[in-house]
This record gives sequence, structure tokens and C-alpha cells, in this order.
Amino acid sequence: MKPLLFLFYISLAAAPARASIDFNPQVAEQALAGIVFKQLIFHEQNKPIAYQQPRGWSYSADAGRIRFTPPDVAQAHAVIEQSPLPAPQKFDEETTKVLQQDILNSVPNAENLRMIGTQANPVIINNHETYEVTVEYELYGQRFATSVIFMNLPDTQVRFRLTSRKEDFERFNKAFRASLYSWQWQ
Repeated sequence: MKPLLFLFYISLAAAPARASIDFNPQVAEQALAGIVFKQLIFHEQNKPIAYQQPRGWSYSADAGRIRFTPPDVAQAHAVIEQSPLPAPQKFDEETTKVLQQDILNSVPNAENLRMIGTQANPVIINNHETYEVTVEYELYGQRFATSVIFMNLPDTQVRFRLTSRKEDFERFNKAFRASLYSWQWQ
């Protein structure tokens, strides 16, 4: 188990240098049944990936990740980021335990941190299996929730993370999760 954890954390540290998806988007317009909507186009080794962000949310990006913010809310955001995988990885028991612990460890200075759920395949993204970990915690006297959906590609792990105040979480999680169905390699 320790060698797997070591490789996992090394891969996280190397993410910006070796990541395969460029999250600096091109913006495209798509028309469907007379309705025009915007799509963000990412690139994975010159192969475009289309994604429709939640309606009204803004974004900022660099090559290794993209961050979304819903309108008129200060303490909520979603991030899509990635890290290289040393080898293809399935969501088996050992891997999911590592992912759960990673999420618990990723919340600095949290009080009353607890995992409130895990789920295999909460969404299937372009025929890729996923795994979700959801946690709740207190930070500076406020309750927060974070959900991370993991998607493994052959050499890259993509993480879809949403964080918000607990009272806003279900609404934003629903919008962000629904947007993931639009993720398509073209």
C-alpha cells in the first residue's frame, strides 16, 4: 500500500509538467434546436474535448486546470484538474481507499471533518467509469462540503471537484454534475 501511496503523491506533484489535457479553452458556439449555447474546447494531444460549463458560471484556466465560479456566491467553486497516472488504474478497493484518504487529507485546518459518502459511477463520462468521494467539514466557523469525482484515463487522472458552503452544496453539486455529461472527445 505504501508504494502505491508514494506513486500517487509523486504523480500529483508532477501534474503540471506531465498532464495530457490542456485546460486553456477555446470558446465555441453550438446551436441545437435553435438554441445557441457556448462550449469550452480543451485539447488532449491535439484531440478536442468539448465541455459545456454550468450556465452563468465564470471560469479561469491554465494548462493544468480550470476553475469555475457560480454567479453571486463568494464561497463556492468547482475545479477540473488532472495528474498523470504511472499506469492504468481501476477503481478497486485499494485504489478507492487511497482516494478517500487523499480527499480527507486535502482539507487543511478543517474541524469535524467526516466522509459523508462514496459512490461508484455517479456519472459515466464519455464511457469512462468514475468514483466520487464527498466530505463535510467546518472551516472558520462555517460548514462546507466538497465532492470529488475521479475519472481515470490510461495515463491521466481527471478530478472534478466542487466545494461550497453546506447550505448551497446540493444546488451547485447538481449543476456541476449535470455539466459533466457534456464532456465529449470529438
